[in-house]
Amino acid sequence: MPRKPRGEAVDSMEKLARVVGIAATSGMDKEEAARRLLGAGFDAPTIGALLDVGPNFANVAKLRKKKG
Repeated sequence: MPRKPRGEAVDSMEKLARVVGIAATSGMDKEEAARRLLGAGFDAPTIGALLDVGPNFANVAKLRKKKG
């Protein structure tokens, strides 16, 4: 789910997916939340927008988990 440019409408299904993603990761560490959202099919830029981090944060979080 790529992030929409400002002013462009977001469809209802995308809004619902974002709300569920936020609710499912509430209270989690941001790296763990990013990994969970990746597993649920969210793309890295969308995860960045949901977690208020950079668009590549999810990819970095995924790599850190494999190393550690």
